[in-house]
Amino acid sequence: MLWLADLPTYKDQNLDSLNEAVHHGTSLLVVKSRFIDSSLEKLLGAKFKQAYTATDPLRITQKHFITRRLTEGGMGTPKTDWDFSSRFWIEPLGAQVLIHQAGHPVVTENQVEDTASAIWLGVPETSLLRDSSYWKEIFFRSLIWSLGYLIQPDIDYSHAIEIEIDDWGTADKGFLSYWHYLEPGEETLRSFLIAPLEKHRAVAAANVISGYVDRQSRRIVSPWGKIFTDAWGQHQDYASTRKGLLDAVAAGVLEIESHGWIHMDPDLDSPPGPWWTADLKGEASADGWYSEFADHRRGTEVAAIVQLFHMEQGFEAIEKDFDQRPLELRPGNGGWSKSQFNNSGRLAAQAGFGIFHAEPDYYYYLDPHLVLDMTGISPQFTTSFDRLDALQSELRPQHPDGPVMVLFHDRDIALRSGFVEDLLDTLPAGYKTISANNYVGILHAQVVSSTTDTEWQLTFDYENPYCTFFEKHPSSWRLWLSDPIREELQRLPSLRLTTDNDSKTSMQSADLSRQPLVISIPMGRNKHAWKLTVAN
Repeated sequence: MLWLADLPTYKDQNLDSLNEAVHHGTSLLVVKSRFIDSSLEKLLGAKFKQAYTATDPLRITQKHFITRRLTEGGMGTPKTDWDFSSRFWIEPLGAQVLIHQAGHPVVTENQVEDTASAIWLGVPETSLLRDSSYWKEIFFRSLIWSLGYLIQPDIDYSHAIEIEIDDWGTADKGFLSYWHYLEPGEETLRSFLIAPLEKHRAVAAANVISGYVDRQSRRIVSPWGKIFTDAWGQHQDYASTRKGLLDAVAAGVLEIESHGWIHMDPDLDSPPGPWWTADLKGEASADGWYSEFADHRRGTEVAAIVQLFHMEQGFEAIEKDFDQRPLELRPGNGGWSKSQFNNSGRLAAQAGFGIFHAEPDYYYYLDPHLVLDMTGISPQFTTSFDRLDALQSELRPQHPDGPVMVLFHDRDIALRSGFVEDLLDTLPAGYKTISANNYVGILHAQVVSSTTDTEWQLTFDYENPYCTFFEKHPSSWRLWLSDPIREELQRLPSLRLTTDNDSKTSMQSADLSRQPLVISIPMGRNKHAWKLTVAN
């Protein structure tokens, strides 16, 4: 159980249930809290005294699982010499002090029961659990110690990149003077999208618009039947574009995601419109018209019911046009509504999406019960055919917890046919693409632990609709064990390992000493059982 609360958020609350949970085997991890409550004080084996400021370095006081890799890995301590912020001074009353600052406990651990502990982290800011390698390591090891084990994806996110291509199917490229180009057709996509992706064993996502705003008929129609000559004399063939995208999907190098339904303001009639008849050299070219989930032209939000209708229309059209279930919504022009009732992320979850990604750097995990802000997990940036020289510097920020997101547009392929090849050639050594659906599947995979007297089973549940990637792809996970769990397993004479009741192999004590253990799960969108059994 993770406790981030500080007064007055839990003042006068009954914490008996928390105390009961810990004494029945649920560990407690308290972060940046004064824990001014007698129940919390007893669990943590410590008491808040007062605030303090110090610039002395943090020092490890004793060997412990939580701090082991800080010393073994030679990880430097955070710089504190110019940090004059106020911190919490606590007095240990039975808890072990693992790290201190000039006598002030900074990390403590109290073993409440054989299977439950209470840990306090005196981190100056909770954001450091994400941004500081030092505090991230402490937090990670505290989670393993508290849970007994921890599962994480077997992916090097620090060298993972997710590539997304915006604007397929939009109408504006045929009439906006500052955004006009020829929508790439089937042959172009075969030569300049599919071929370089196959060559580099890479995969990308096409963020598709499935509603074409037709000024002539004043209707929203499917883009994939549009074949016409635009105002610049270019022969636009959206039917050919769809064929090329389908070819890329069939080749396994492209996934189809949603960019919305129309990439335009839902209200095209009210002042300063109507947009339908406005001058394309004037009012109709104003950038605010081209945001769908926030009314940038009028400076207001878009009503929830309207947003949901647009999301569902786009979702259903992609399923119909491409036989793909889009798992990500990326709203066009970075426009989205942020209030509680009109929140675009919440509505995207209701529509069935698994992740919401909006410029400049907003990330939200989505499921029917939760909208979780993941902003800051990894960097993102937009590149283009004339900005590739900045790619190396834009990839420089570290991102060990999530893939870097790189965005460009179909426009870049239209204006520089070799752009995709050039982009992939420019990536630093060791970088590999991860698909949007793979990332969404990892975030939504459910792992359940169960035990008997003779076996331990981890069930990897891929049956939810967000895990479609695993239907045709195997997956790999890392299993970390705390010292008590590892030692308990090592005391057993021998173990037998099975995955989905197949491929039985024996496991020795030495195998458990290698951390982490890698778990390989075969493809299949179902429940998979990884099982350790005491051998007879």
